[in-house]
Amino acid sequence: MGLKGVLFMEDLCNLYDIELDALYRLVEKGVKRVLLHAPDGFKPLYKCVAGVFEGRGIELFFSSSPGYGACDVPVEEAEALGVDVLIHLGHLEYFHHGFKPGVSIVYVPVYARPMISEGVLGELTSYLRSQGVIGVSISSTIVEEKIRRIIAEHLSSNGFRIHEVHNPLLGCLYTHVASLDNKVDAHLVIAGGIFHPLGLALVSRKPVVVLDPYRGRVWSASEEAQKTLRKRLLKIYEARISGVRVGLIIGSRLGQYRSWLIEKLEREALEKGYRVYKVSSTYLNIERLIAIDNALNLDIYVVTSCPRLPIDDLDDFYKPVLTPGEFLMLLTGLEKYVYPW
Repeated sequence: MGLKGVLFMEDLCNLYDIELDALYRLVEKGVKRVLLHAPDGFKPLYKCVAGVFEGRGIELFFSSSPGYGACDVPVEEAEALGVDVLIHLGHLEYFHHGFKPGVSIVYVPVYARPMISEGVLGELTSYLRSQGVIGVSISSTIVEEKIRRIIAEHLSSNGFRIHEVHNPLLGCLYTHVASLDNKVDAHLVIAGGIFHPLGLALVSRKPVVVLDPYRGRVWSASEEAQKTLRKRLLKIYEARISGVRVGLIIGSRLGQYRSWLIEKLEREALEKGYRVYKVSSTYLNIERLIAIDNALNLDIYVVTSCPRLPIDDLDDFYKPVLTPGEFLMLLTGLEKYVYPW
């Protein structure tokens, strides 16, 4: 690696605070084989943590598998490699629905270092005031936690009534924020991109405002959520008239296997006269769905592994692909949108 590459890596590592104490404790315990795993966007951070293990007689493996959340950790790779511990960068520990992983997993949070300009803070303050917002919740993913604290303090000092949400947002969990609907005028999400704001906007009755700290942008997620909601309601209608053969897609990753949900959906579907076909999947995408549809030619598919797959990745599939909540709406006749399950 040339000098330019070294400087780039040092700059990258300096953009984040990584909780390395847990890794040093592993070294002290005498681990011999370690597998590092991170979402693709954080894989460059492998270089930032590898030094903890180098020169200590520890065999280190780097996972190339993607990671779409704390639920999506390659336990099977760790077991095949026979490592002592699997280290996942970027998320807090995830609940495994009563299942015990076959390998020790250490979750190492990664925090973006706060770099928010006065201009962006001023833009946010002006926007909220222009919308008549006084009471506002502030939430974020774990990565933006330190940024969230600064923004909460700024808004509080400028006369806003703040409800800071300390538990991080997940792509499948927004109830801890939406439960504040009756206490706030709007929700503020600190995050990059549309993924997390859209999920909250689908389930909240209040406007969702976004501060993207990476692009220095303040915007509203509510309009995008309304467009998405109209498309999802159309999918439910299409599923209602498509037929009674349903493919229940089951996630095989430990954090994505929800036996209670599978049993509930199968039971209620059978009671309503549907024929249920259970399909296992590690990574579900359009190609995998086409392959299983070519084999079974079913009428509807319901994804129980991750509720964002039907919304974000499989929305253009030529047959209805529903979230568990949407399928329950279909089965029970509920008109209020249910997300995720």
